[in-house]
Amino acid sequence: MGIYNTYNDKKKFVSLSWLEDAGRSLKIKIGRSTKEYQMKLLMDGVSSLIQAGASAISLNTMAWRGVQLLGDLIHVPKTARSEADLALIADNKKETLWYAYTPKKGNCRVKPCFVVDELERSVIGSAMEDGRPWPAPALSIPNGGLPFTMRNVSIVKELAIANPARWNEFMLPVAKGMLLGFSDWSMGGEHIFADALWKHLPSPNYRSEDTIQAVSSAGRQLVIKIMAYLRLWPVLRRVGTEHVPDSIKECSERGLKKRERFEMTAPNLGDKVFRVTRLSDEGTSVAFSIVPQTRLPGEQDRIITLTEEDWETCLDACSLGGERDPQYTCNSILGGVETIDWYARIKECMEWQPEEGEE
Repeated sequence: MGIYNTYNDKKKFVSLSWLEDAGRSLKIKIGRSTKEYQMKLLMDGVSSLIQAGASAISLNTMAWRGVQLLGDLIHVPKTARSEADLALIADNKKETLWYAYTPKKGNCRVKPCFVVDELERSVIGSAMEDGRPWPAPALSIPNGGLPFTMRNVSIVKELAIANPARWNEFMLPVAKGMLLGFSDWSMGGEHIFADALWKHLPSPNYRSEDTIQAVSSAGRQLVIKIMAYLRLWPVLRRVGTEHVPDSIKECSERGLKKRERFEMTAPNLGDKVFRVTRLSDEGTSVAFSIVPQTRLPGEQDRIITLTEEDWETCLDACSLGGERDPQYTCNSILGGVETIDWYARIKECMEWQPEEGEE
């Protein structure tokens, strides 16, 4: 997208991800004065450009391929060869929806690592079997039969049929948005994953194991966010969010006490840093205070709240059957909320309709 200053005949090119910050405005210097354009006016002007790109047959073909490849990436299982490895799981092994125990002898056992929704209970219940190494039932696969990705295993297909809102519906807008130039969560806003998709999707082997491995590192940040969203989907639909001037003060007045504090970076907002504090009242509520390290004019703190029961559910889902990790669980919840916000904004941009008489 080009921004052209007709006063001084200068141009600046930016990707469509520039539009994702709804609070942003465009300031154009005209001589000694500056003219400011609010985001709504900008969206009214570029919406037809976005929709023309999104409706192109060539892009839609690529987007459907992107949906398939994204599905392959988010269903790649992590593995452990011994029961000892299952007790203390490294952080890089936690980024998965399926954790597989692959002993030298006997069947492979695969544990689903997500909160099961009511719509999915019959699917999960009918596919799982009792047996080691977990006390809860798991999927049994013949030794040596674990696929590189679980995408085409029958249970994954059945989950998508039982609950398409969770597993299917958001994938096409995400794939299409990345190909158009919206953010793909690459550090520094470099669109590394989108570039990898444009490189590999035209190939007839776009879903091969080699391709999945080639694009996995480029898409790591986005895939982690999507998996956090999918893992905690039933809980994330119940979380509360609000904006306040001083989140720590607000939480303190509600009787919530600090439990831990850490920093979080948002690559889709130019690697913006936020200070996150988890608080609870040791009974019914858990809250996250999110404070921007550098505050834009008018920007407020954010509070995310959930029940103690949902917090416990998230701790279990994020433990993969091993030890609970509160900070990792915090990051997963926040990553899921970020993904919801990011997805909503991308969809809003692609479906934007100027008000009548303003186009």
